[in-house]
Amino acid sequence: MINRLKSQVSNFLRIRPEDNVAPAVAREFKHNVLYNTADVSFFVFADAFVSLGTIMTVFTATLTDSPFIIGLVPAILWATWYLPQIFFTGIVSRQRMKLPFTLKMGAVERIPYIFMPILALLIPHITRQTAIALLLGLMVLRGLGGGFTALPWQELMATIIPISHRGRFWGASRVFVQAMGVIGSVIATVVLGKFMYPYNYAIAFSIAIVAQWISFYLISKTREPEPEHWQEPAATQKMLDFPMFRQILKRDKNFVLYMVARSISFLGGTATTFLAVYGIRRFGLGDSQAAVFSGIIFFTGIVIYAYLGGLTDKIGPKRIVVFSLICLAASLTLTVLSPNIWVFYAVFILQGIYGAGLNMGDMMLVMELGEESLRPTYLGLARTMTGVVLFVVSVSGGLIVEKLGFNFMFWLATAMTLVSVVLFSMVKDRPRNLVNRVKALEAIEPGSDS
Repeated sequence: MINRLKSQVSNFLRIRPEDNVAPAVAREFKHNVLYNTADVSFFVFADAFVSLGTIMTVFTATLTDSPFIIGLVPAILWATWYLPQIFFTGIVSRQRMKLPFTLKMGAVERIPYIFMPILALLIPHITRQTAIALLLGLMVLRGLGGGFTALPWQELMATIIPISHRGRFWGASRVFVQAMGVIGSVIATVVLGKFMYPYNYAIAFSIAIVAQWISFYLISKTREPEPEHWQEPAATQKMLDFPMFRQILKRDKNFVLYMVARSISFLGGTATTFLAVYGIRRFGLGDSQAAVFSGIIFFTGIVIYAYLGGLTDKIGPKRIVVFSLICLAASLTLTVLSPNIWVFYAVFILQGIYGAGLNMGDMMLVMELGEESLRPTYLGLARTMTGVVLFVVSVSGGLIVEKLGFNFMFWLATAMTLVSVVLFSMVKDRPRNLVNRVKALEAIEPGSDS
């Protein structure tokens, strides 16, 4: 794996003439790869202490036994992350340079985390109902902050990382990113196990804050190239261009198919919210086990990203998404069938494969579904419209667990994940063969029947 990673790093840092990369982008490519890899590494290190699928759900479970409330926390966070993005399509399109606006939103994103250790310290002095209300409020602010940042950050990444190198960039850089996640998970395991509740969570959340602001400093060092063919949108263009939205949805059937497939896949993804809580309750484990689960996911990601980077550039992100969803279905099935904790660990290995594949594949796939000039609009539409579905299924997931039990939820999620696999198989992305790239662009342009 190490030799493969070295080869991958060497290959993706080299830009060849046939890659057809703008000179300004090529000139700053190595610098931007270094600083943005370090940026995401520290952000993921921070996430090891505030992970939504493990740490935060277990933290919520210390305040309530209600599956509905436990499921509501990620539902609120993801909904508030997805839903605002459509409102930023016009704003981002008007930004000649994407970095300044990304930094402004990145600062806003990090502010809610400052209050999380304060909440933990308040737990002995307030009622559980008050603590839950404050937690839900912080999840709203945390989600909105991330949603405000997501679109400009994705557009910045699409600007500084050429399409010919995106798969290898995400693959090679995420190996280092996941390694930081493993380190963070080890530290989180020690912190959560050594210190008394709720001070253990206060310390963990505080470490996350420090790492996030280091991440902010690193992304501020990005060197964004001057755009070559940028034109300022007409002054009459609306922030929310509903006629354009309707035209895209009416004409681009491939994009609509993607959104249907992604929406259905959310039910499977929502079930992962309950994996850590389910495992801890079923096998009688301590809260620190949540950090162990995170560590397994991060460590698995190191291996998977090392292999998927170059592969994605060869076969395209759609196939990576399909593969990741098959792993999700397998992990949900194994969740129900695991006879002991040692087999249950394999659930999180599969989760690591699923998370790495979906993270890289889906992000790249959305960037390729429309023409370059409309990329912010496609990104905003894809995130916001599917975000509505995500909120509904996330809330429904908690209700299903409360009324029908964990096992029913896991089997239902498995079935819906397999349906999404079939639909994603029909989505078209851009073939990686340079000779056929022009034909591929024509095949997925809005207005095609694909």
